Amino acid sequence: MSNGWLENDSIRLRALEPGDVDLLFSIENDVDFWEVSNTLVPFSRDLLTRYISNAHQDIHEAKQLRLVISKKSDDSMLGMVDLFDFNPHHSRAGIGILILKKQQGKGYAADALSLAHFFG
Repeated sequence: MSNGWLENDSIRLRALEPGDVDLLFSIENDVDFWEVSNTLVPFSRDLLTRYISNAHQDIHEAKQLRLVISKKSDDSMLGMVDLFDFNPHHSRAGIGILILKKQQGKGYAADALSLAHFFG
C-alpha cells in the first residue's frame, strides 16, 4: 500500500478497523487524555464499535475524520490523528494528535502532522 500521501518511511495513516476497538477503548477511557479531548465520561466498547462501523463517512459529510497512526514496519498502532470542525469553504479543520504513552518522544506526531497536510 503505497499512495505517497498516507505514508512516509516510518508511519502510515489508515482508517479505523474493527480490530482497533480494544485499543480505542483503552485510549478513550484513559483519564490522562481526557483533559485534551474534552471527555467527561467513559465510553463503552459497544459505543466505540458502532463509532468504528460509521467511520466510513466522508469528511465532507461528517465534518471530521479519525485516522490511525501505525508503524509502517509492523502495522502496530502508535496513536491517532483527528481532523474536526472541517470547513471545506474556508479550507480549514482542527487537528488533534494522540501518541500512545510508550511511543511518545520518537517524532511520530511530527510525521503524522506532515502527512495530514493533504487535507489542506
